[in-house]
Amino acid sequence: MIRGLYTAVSGMVATARRMEVATNNLSNAETVGYKQERTAGAAFDEQLVARLTAQSGRDLGRLTLANVPQVPLLDLGQGALQATDRPLDVALEGPGFLAVDTAQGTRYTRDGSLTRDADGYLTTQAGARVLGEYGPIQVGGGAVTIDADGTVRAGDAAIDRLQVVEFGPDDVLERVGRNELVPQQRDLQPQPAVATTVRQGYVEASNVDVTGVLTTTLGLQRAYEANQRMIRAQDDLLSRAVTEIARPGN
Repeated sequence: MIRGLYTAVSGMVATARRMEVATNNLSNAETVGYKQERTAGAAFDEQLVARLTAQSGRDLGRLTLANVPQVPLLDLGQGALQATDRPLDVALEGPGFLAVDTAQGTRYTRDGSLTRDADGYLTTQAGARVLGEYGPIQVGGGAVTIDADGTVRAGDAAIDRLQVVEFGPDDVLERVGRNELVPQQRDLQPQPAVATTVRQGYVEASNVDVTGVLTTTLGLQRAYEANQRMIRAQDDLLSRAVTEIARPGN
């Protein structure tokens, strides 16, 4: 019975954490360039027994005591391109990322809703300066044209090229806030983009599957309620057990 309580509580904790991920996805469904996170639950002791089986060479079977949420993974799938007709807006069509300069170092984003600061530098909505091949890109206050290969022109003069980079299929990225990403392996260096096209006057919409997230949320709510009912049932069994044990003649 104590095991049942522990299993139910761990299930509630795991479900609540997965609900946080789903809620965060929904709240960013309209955020430009946002990449949704996906997560799942796993039985802790099934993972542990599997690891022991691999070490001992013997099949130890399955033993489930707790449910734990797996680390959320980013879904880097392409979002829909939306026309804005703003000359500073850019969308990346392909797997690339814009490199931006922050106080914490270089970070990467798909948010191409750019603007310019008081000094004429291209910046993201979060205020990070957009990097080119020669450093932060300063476009001044005039007309700006951005070619499909990322070349930035102020008037007729090419002044720099957007630093668009791509990561390998096995590289893991993690969110660090303000719609910015970094590789989990901090010293990993991305490669210059070869399969990404820059589209001026567009932004990439969030890739959140709202219908799918709502369906997942409904399932998580039911799972949470089921674990609550299990706790009540286990509590009732414990109460009955204590009552029976304490009864005279037993």
